[in-house]
Amino acid sequence: MKILLKTLMVVFAFGYASLANEQKFEFIPGTTFDDAIPTVEQVLGYKSGEDITAYGDMVRYFDALKNAAPDRVKIFSYGKTWEGRPLMYVAISNADNIAKLDDISANMKRLADPRVTNEDEAEAIITDQPGITWLGYGVHGNEISPLDAAMQTAYFLLSATNLEMVDNIMNNSVTLIDPQQNPDGRDRFVNKFHEARGLAHDSSPLSAEHSEPCPSGRVNHYLFDLNRDWFALTQPESQGKVAALLEYFPLVYIDLHEMGGNSTFFFSPPAPPYNPNIADNQWNTLEMIGRNNARHFDENGFSYYTREVFDAFYPGYGASWPAYLGAASATYEQASAGAMKFHRNNGETLHFRQTVQQHLVASLSTAEVVATNREKLLREFYNYRASGINEGENEDNRYYVIPTQNDQAGADKIAGLLTKQVVDVYQTSEGFRSCGIDYAAGSYVIDSAQPMKRFLRTVMDENVPMDQPFIDEQERRRDNNLRDQIYDVTAWSLPHLFNINVDRCNSMPNVDQVRASGDYQEAGTVTNPNATVAFLVP
Repeated sequence: MKILLKTLMVVFAFGYASLANEQKFEFIPGTTFDDAIPTVEQVLGYKSGEDITAYGDMVRYFDALKNAAPDRVKIFSYGKTWEGRPLMYVAISNADNIAKLDDISANMKRLADPRVTNEDEAEAIITDQPGITWLGYGVHGNEISPLDAAMQTAYFLLSATNLEMVDNIMNNSVTLIDPQQNPDGRDRFVNKFHEARGLAHDSSPLSAEHSEPCPSGRVNHYLFDLNRDWFALTQPESQGKVAALLEYFPLVYIDLHEMGGNSTFFFSPPAPPYNPNIADNQWNTLEMIGRNNARHFDENGFSYYTREVFDAFYPGYGASWPAYLGAASATYEQASAGAMKFHRNNGETLHFRQTVQQHLVASLSTAEVVATNREKLLREFYNYRASGINEGENEDNRYYVIPTQNDQAGADKIAGLLTKQVVDVYQTSEGFRSCGIDYAAGSYVIDSAQPMKRFLRTVMDENVPMDQPFIDEQERRRDNNLRDQIYDVTAWSLPHLFNINVDRCNSMPNVDQVRASGDYQEAGTVTNPNATVAFLVP
């Protein structure tokens, strides 16, 4: 009986100590907060990191933040998902910056086009313009910590009273938070998790709460991976997101993800191969961001790595597409708890709140770099856009010509896609002859001497070359029966995808042209609505 009582006392003491440790948990130890800003617990009924937040509850929390600090928070809608959930992003900064947010947007658009903004005008803008950081959370709905980290990032920016880093971010930059890029997938995961969990959370990877049924929450309503859709723009989530980014042209874009629970944390710089259409200054900025992240992670004792796995070669990722606007863009990958707790192969238990914490620290660290280096990054953004024009003027086969052709719908689709991504595309009003070829009226002409030149080359060229040393290493690995080191997609040329003829030419005659429309799908008609077997659609 004495042995049993001692055992019970040890178990009770251990449980009490564990509970005490959980109660003492701080996302950034030593931070003091403004009581006027509501916590997650005050709005949703549980401490941040102690439950996996559904999308609608997240919306309620951001509404509460806006009500508590209306001069420092602004919420925007950028569309709806297939299932009708609202897509939103949130602007957070000091009151002065939020009050002039429209002017900040207009100034970024002016910097984005050096053809209308000369260097002196650009310098005048840069003097007073805050930097812009865009943090995109949860493009894969079953990667669960990003959404909760988005709420904590907003809370710290609005509430922390003793962090110089937060003061710097709020005074010298605007942080744009997209708290959940895939609401439909998120709620699919959360609903299944709530159905499967028991009275006590099970950390075993084999447990019910860790066993996500098909289809997973990774994809959207139509089971599409939204992190492959950035330039294809097939889904409403992607279309709205790209349109929103083009209102601000952020200096840094970060896509926050999760990976396997036995890993640690990945941040920039990315792994090779490196897309040659991303400029040196962008790689240098990613290096600077990575080193600042490493400093904060070292201070907190967090493990991390860089370069080893995730490349940004394909332009359809959130880690890459914004780069062709002139931003430094990257992916962050946090080891996932998969539920509330995850038992790792090394015997440790990873708690959900830890994954939220590390994404929070990385988010603030990134925004700190933008705030501290805003003038440098703004100037490099302007120079990036200007250098695209200069490179285009001096390269061979400067013009892309998309002639009228049998599959005109495909040609129109390419022109529309490019136009929606602020590429200047023109359609001729008359026939013309160029490079020994006769073209009919209605052909599209694209001059590569424009700010989006590098994006144009990336999506329109037949081949985007990889570094020869990287190719040599892949051949060596293949000779030794080792898998390649490519993360994902390696081929995506729009003319080949749509089976459209595209010509290149050094010069263009003076021909009447009009700017192409972004409306790339014309309404069809059915000539015999009384058909009983099938409709024939040409």
